[in-house]
Amino acid sequence: MQTLLMTGAMQMVAVKQPRSRLRQWGTTLEATQTMVAVARRGVRSVLTEWGWEGERADDLVTICSELVTNAIRHASRPGDTVDLRLQEIDGDCRIEVLDSRPDLSLPRLSVPCGESGRGLILVRELADDMDVAATPTTKKVWARVLLTAAASLRSTA
Repeated sequence: MQTLLMTGAMQMVAVKQPRSRLRQWGTTLEATQTMVAVARRGVRSVLTEWGWEGERADDLVTICSELVTNAIRHASRPGDTVDLRLQEIDGDCRIEVLDSRPDLSLPRLSVPCGESGRGLILVRELADDMDVAATPTTKKVWARVLLTAAASLRSTA
């Protein structure tokens, strides 16, 4: 949106930038394997509502599945919960999974013929950025996906 300002003989054009809109969503899940599918459906639904579709939305759903699975399998005990959060602003979406195990141990290497151990490798491939942060009582694993950037980078690789 442009506004024309006239002051004497000088003419100025002020351009108003639309405000960035932060959207957030979150849920708390029981730390059971059945909650992974619930998490995927929730993230897919929210992303659709926010206008995300195609490969990047699929990437976020896959990242959600891997991070929630890891939190439940490797960082939870019976009765624990896992928090799942999404934040989106201007085509930049961040997914966070919080569990109650604060250690930052390195993931084990996958076995070539094994059925597990490749989740974080997949997340690193799909995400534009990811990291882990800990407090004395929790751990947060997050990944960030840009709506357009990574899709074009992967197609040229």
